[in-house]
Amino acid sequence: MNIIPLDAGFGARINNVDLARLSENPEAQQSLREALLKYGLLVIPGPVLSPQAQIAASEVFGALEEFPPAPGQIPGYPQIFRVASRATEGYTGVGRYWHSDGSFRAVPTPMSLWHMEARPEVGGDTLFTDLQEAYRSLPEKTKAQIKGLQTTHRNHVVHPLVMRHPHTGAEGLYLNVGLTNSIIGMDRDAAEELIATLDRYLSREGAVYRHQWKEGDFVVADNFRVAHRATPLSPLQRRVLNRTTVRGDGAFWETMKAGRPAAVAA
Repeated sequence: MNIIPLDAGFGARINNVDLARLSENPEAQQSLREALLKYGLLVIPGPVLSPQAQIAASEVFGALEEFPPAPGQIPGYPQIFRVASRATEGYTGVGRYWHSDGSFRAVPTPMSLWHMEARPEVGGDTLFTDLQEAYRSLPEKTKAQIKGLQTTHRNHVVHPLVMRHPHTGAEGLYLNVGLTNSIIGMDRDAAEELIATLDRYLSREGAVYRHQWKEGDFVVADNFRVAHRATPLSPLQRRVLNRTTVRGDGAFWETMKAGRPAAVAA
């Protein structure tokens, strides 16, 4: 296994990993979990996997969420949430703002994993930004302003705006720009202004890693460490991205702490 840190200051490219046989390699599994905690984002190139192989590789990081059947999804594989440029092949136009998947849940989704099945010729990149570094580098006045604030999602779920990582304890911003409905204790205008300020800060120069997908790419994100956003894509371009997510109580650090294997059936 060859680990190469990305130039963005977070994330790493992982070479020489056989994802199709990852479930048979405990040493590689442990190395990937440690790399995810260290870098927050893993980019692993490889061949296109079958749904079964993608699920098995994803379960190395924890027990997976399941999703109800929907048009464009893969029958028989509820663990895979398919996003695409065309409605016949998955959900379209999702996540074009900074967010961490599953932030609308009372117990947030700790990890997201994507596998590129069909890459467009033009566009369809995904952007990532480091939430912990964003918080560390904020002006002290802004840190003092936001510490202790809580956000409310449209479905009334409440989360701290500055959240400690459940395993490492490191503090970072935790903000879903598209789904946050209010900030408790602030009037709407002030809350919208603060959200807009933090939105711009997450996009500040030098802070963003732009992933240009290749078929077979397998990307793993720690949702408490990094946020991501999609970029626009024409439906004339074919793009199919298969996503799995680790459920709130299923992260490898939770299951291993409880004395269970990291891969637990959902």
